[in-house]
Amino acid sequence: MAEDAGRKKSLTPVDQQPGPTDGETEKQIDWEETVSTPLKPKGGKKPKLVSPSDKHATSEGTNGFITFSVEGDPAPEVEWFKGFKDLSVESRYKFWTCGEDNTITLGCFEARSEDEGDYKVVVKNEHGSTEFDFKFYVTVEGGMDFRAMLMKRKVKQKKVVVKKIEWIESPVDQEVQQGKCEEVIIKARLSEKEKKGKWYIRNATTFKDIRSSEYGLELFKGEKYDWSFKEDTYTLVIRNPTPVEEGTYQIVVKELDMKASGYLAVKAADPEYCFKKFLKDQEKGLTARSLKLTCHLNTPGARTRWLKNGSPMTFDNRIERQDKGEKLSLVFRTCEMDDTGTYSCEIMEFVKNGEKDQTDCWLQVEEYPHTFTSKLKGQTAVEHDRVEFEIDVEATDAEVTWFRNGKKITPDQDGRIEIVVEGKKRKLVIKDAHLEDAGEITCATNRDSSSCSFQVKYANEFTKGLDQFIDVVEREEYVFNVEVKDPGAPVEFYMKGEKVSRSDPRCEYVNLGEGKHQLIIHSIKMEDLGLVECRTPSNRGDQVLVSSATFDVTKGEDAPEIGTTGPVTGIAYKDCNWQVPYKIVGHLQSKLEVIVMKDGKELKLGQDVNVNIKGDSIDLAVINPRREKSGVYKVILKNAQGQDERDIMVNIMDKPLPPQFCKVSDVYHDNCKVAWKEPVDDGGTEITRYIIEALDRTLGNDWHQVSEPGPGDRQKRIDNLANRHKYRFRVIAINKIGRSQPCEMLGDDIMIKDPWDEPTQPGRPNILDWGPEHCDLSWEPPESDGGAPITHYVIEMKEKSLDMWQVGRILTAEECEMKRGLVHGTCPGLVEGNEYMFRIKAVNIGSKNQWNYSIPSEPSDSMIAKIRYIKAFIHDPGMYDIEIKKGQTFRYDIWFGGEPPPSVTWERHDGVINPENDDRITMELFAKRSVYCQKNTVLTVKKADRKKDCGRYKIRLTCEGGNFEATGFVNVLDVPSRPRAFQPDEVRAEHVKLSWEAPEDDGGTPVLRYLVKIMDLDYNQWLNACEVNAATTQCTVKNLKPGHLYRFEVSAINKEGESLPTQTKDPVTAENPYKPPSEPREPGIVDFDNKSVTLRWNKPVDDGGRPITHFVIQKKDQFGGWFDALITNDDHCCATIDELEARVPGLSEGKWYQFRIVAVNKAGESWPSFETKPHLCRHKNLAPTIDKGAGGSKSVKVNRLTCWRINVKGEPPPTFLWKKEGKEITSDEKYQVETIEYQGGSTAVLQILKTQLTDAGTYSLQAFNRNGTDKVELDLIVLESQHDNDCDMFRTGSLECNCTSSFRTSELSPQLQIAVNFGEEILMQ
Repeated sequence: MAEDAGRKKSLTPVDQQPGPTDGETEKQIDWEETVSTPLKPKGGKKPKLVSPSDKHATSEGTNGFITFSVEGDPAPEVEWFKGFKDLSVESRYKFWTCGEDNTITLGCFEARSEDEGDYKVVVKNEHGSTEFDFKFYVTVEGGMDFRAMLMKRKVKQKKVVVKKIEWIESPVDQEVQQGKCEEVIIKARLSEKEKKGKWYIRNATTFKDIRSSEYGLELFKGEKYDWSFKEDTYTLVIRNPTPVEEGTYQIVVKELDMKASGYLAVKAADPEYCFKKFLKDQEKGLTARSLKLTCHLNTPGARTRWLKNGSPMTFDNRIERQDKGEKLSLVFRTCEMDDTGTYSCEIMEFVKNGEKDQTDCWLQVEEYPHTFTSKLKGQTAVEHDRVEFEIDVEATDAEVTWFRNGKKITPDQDGRIEIVVEGKKRKLVIKDAHLEDAGEITCATNRDSSSCSFQVKYANEFTKGLDQFIDVVEREEYVFNVEVKDPGAPVEFYMKGEKVSRSDPRCEYVNLGEGKHQLIIHSIKMEDLGLVECRTPSNRGDQVLVSSATFDVTKGEDAPEIGTTGPVTGIAYKDCNWQVPYKIVGHLQSKLEVIVMKDGKELKLGQDVNVNIKGDSIDLAVINPRREKSGVYKVILKNAQGQDERDIMVNIMDKPLPPQFCKVSDVYHDNCKVAWKEPVDDGGTEITRYIIEALDRTLGNDWHQVSEPGPGDRQKRIDNLANRHKYRFRVIAINKIGRSQPCEMLGDDIMIKDPWDEPTQPGRPNILDWGPEHCDLSWEPPESDGGAPITHYVIEMKEKSLDMWQVGRILTAEECEMKRGLVHGTCPGLVEGNEYMFRIKAVNIGSKNQWNYSIPSEPSDSMIAKIRYIKAFIHDPGMYDIEIKKGQTFRYDIWFGGEPPPSVTWERHDGVINPENDDRITMELFAKRSVYCQKNTVLTVKKADRKKDCGRYKIRLTCEGGNFEATGFVNVLDVPSRPRAFQPDEVRAEHVKLSWEAPEDDGGTPVLRYLVKIMDLDYNQWLNACEVNAATTQCTVKNLKPGHLYRFEVSAINKEGESLPTQTKDPVTAENPYKPPSEPREPGIVDFDNKSVTLRWNKPVDDGGRPITHFVIQKKDQFGGWFDALITNDDHCCATIDELEARVPGLSEGKWYQFRIVAVNKAGESWPSFETKPHLCRHKNLAPTIDKGAGGSKSVKVNRLTCWRINVKGEPPPTFLWKKEGKEITSDEKYQVETIEYQGGSTAVLQILKTQLTDAGTYSLQAFNRNGTDKVELDLIVLESQHDNDCDMFRTGSLECNCTSSFRTSELSPQLQIAVNFGEEILMQ
């Protein structure tokens, strides 16, 4: 580069050089006058730059020029970029080429600071291209920037070997295919180690992404990408690449300004085919019948083939394949027996992973089946009877096989079983039926079968009857046994001629199998005696077999009865027994059981009581008798017939229980009163006397008797006790058996003394008020006065530092004042400045007039004898205002006083200051040791922040003598806050008007100006747009590129610096505020004829901001594409409030058409509307016309389906009326009538579901609509099923047959029809 007249020389990052550097030439360039000359071919074929420098500089405000030498054959083309921005569209940049020395030059007009940055030059020709990145610096006005200063400071030094940094290994271009590569690894190695790099991708998608930088879109670790860096190697892993990830991957080491890239090409994945619906596993076909095997693919287009038994198939007129989209079919027009086999459909390539490439079907071809025309009927017989089974078949030659329980029946040699064939009748004859002949009888043809049940009964008889005479006892169980020959024959029992009911709970029928039966009678009654019979059928008619017996019953035992038993008395620990009489009437049948119960519980025999049963009595004895075993004993006698019971009172005598309690009361100098309550249990005999015993706990003596009250006494005074001794007392009860356990008094020992004492401890004194010489106190009186009134209170005091208490004042009860339950008193005689504590004693008068002092109270808090209340105050200089810069430290240091000592709080705009919530703030409190308060509070705030710390600070002193507060203002200087409400007010294709509001906070000093910046999202770089003074809050940004996306931001500037920017909420598109309209809505055909249609549609929802000028109606037929059919105007389009309508002429009758609408305004055409449904161009009114070719006669065999499907033209679509011989036909169980409408007509369908001979005749179809009618007649011929005959022509197609049989051609198979028509030689071929 060279220095032009009036301009400074551009700077480069080398030492101050007297001449041009390698690869660059020093040129004289005039911005307006210099003209480019074409480059010339030079050097090798591929273009390159000759020894270029990567750093260049110029001064702010001057024109900067950058020049490189180039080579290439042919001469290369040149492109210049700043980041991603193409400089050819920038007005402040110019390019020159010089063919004389093959140099290229980039010029920057009046360079600015924002022009500084990364640039790139690209030279290319048909042999390739070369890119070179370099930096361009702009020094500040009035001097050099820091980089230029560093370059200027360089002095000539010794030659230093500079380490060259280069890529040892660059990324390699790769090509993969989606789905066939799990991951792609791209590597690069740098000659310098431990330099951090980042990976970027550049493709068509990332160019539109607003997050892209000048290198592309940065890649981050995740499911798709992973990268690693170790020493000098940079590795990028791309997992499961798809065409979306195709592009240039670039590694950038910003620290060294090094980058390298490689291109990844990703081909689309191969198609994947699979079967969506498989062939059926099995199919069944009948000879001379059609059949279709069908399967479905997931998508059409696969290459497939059909195989039979694993071999590829060839096709002819009889067997062909049909492919319709994803539906694949193999069609057999007529089946043959040789067609039986396995058929497969195979996908030959691109089979989806995990899916089958072949589907198989087994085809079984069978002959026409023979059927029965009647059914077998079930029969029942008795042994040795004659039985016949009969059934009818469809044809006389049908072969029928007979089976019994699935086993084939063959006639035997003795002629007992015969199989008879009589025309269409088939018979099975059994002349002598055996039991083993019974079962399921089945007859079967090759395709049909019929079954019935055959039962053979026994010739029944009694093989064992009832005994003739039977004798049993009442209530016992008896079993009657019989045995008959027929195991399945019913057996019934009768008593006295009446049938024994199976629901009778006393009677139980039991079938033991093999003809053995039982009748079990439980609990036989006396009335059961008499005749017993057993009856069973003989299986021949109504004949009944009978077996009988005589039944006799003896009376059984009765329940036991207990005799009279009186009360029983016993002695504890000695004996207690008694006797219980009883009787039982009748024949003994069960064991006698004895149960003894007490208090609802059963006693254990041999453990609780002993029982001895004699002939007519029972001996009972209580084992280990005790008092607690006394009570009512229940004796129960039980046998199988019932029970009897008696309650017996048993009294077992013992010593009495202790008295229930012992209490002491009315205690005086030497006596007291003892009271008690009689025992709960007197031991079964009355109390004779009580004994009172005492225990002197003071002397430690044993218990000794002090009184003996009578049985009726319940209290007794005890005299002659020792004063001030502690005693305990107990009471003992006595009866004729002995002494009870003693009952001792509860609670503490009893002290023998008078009932009053000294007062209890007074409450802790409270300090109410004080002065330099006195202190006012209050305290709670003692909880108890000890039994005598309190006469005096003694106030004792002591200095806190001493241990000696002294009497301060003695107050009589009258001198003390009671307020709210507290005693009030004053202690005088204090010395100012000393610290004191106080306590109280209460006094009452004893029986001998001595003072009884209470325990001293707890000592009070300490107090200093001084003036109690002084209003709070602070020392000079007090609070004051502070102004500092952000980040500095400020402090308030305040001395204060007051009595009592004030509490101090600091406050500001956000409330009370709490240092625990902010580690930048500390609060310290200091105090001097003195009688009156002298304290110092220090508030310190570090790293001042305007938002948190700016505002008015207040110190608040709270004191009972009077409160005090003072304030000071702290102003923290900072940059302003963000401007507010930043928005575009007007957007056009080439400019945008912006407005905003002043910042909410000016930073403590006035705003000087605003800076507006702009970023084109295609280049992702912020550029200064304009600056305005503080009074202006709007501006217009011009020279925008139409259609580009832009972002804008504005910053406020004061003397402290520039605020954070406020950006527009959304990117702004440089475009005019109107656009093409939205698509028209709901187009439809409202009228038509055989040459035109009339369309109606609704207006678009959005007109795009400009009125709609006209509509374009487009059409297409079924073979072509869309083209304009009509542009609406006043002649062709009429408009109402909500709808539009137009007629489209020039249509061809019989063709299918679709239509759609396009709306047009000043901005252009809208998207097309949805197309109409396909429309057939036809007459709107057309009389019905029946397809006469569908008429004529039709031949159908009996029991087959008959179907007519006749197309009828007409508009509107005709309706139909079917008749047979003048009678209307409608849908029912026999007929199915259906009408299928389509554009231009209807299809009439009549089906006879199962054709009979009576259905033959003439049918008529009448079609009619509003424009006319049409009619056609149809003949139906119904054929009987052809029986076998001797006609060779019918069986083999032989033309030499001379029989007299006749047949219809439709009854022949297709192959025989060909033989009849064309001769046997065709059949032989």
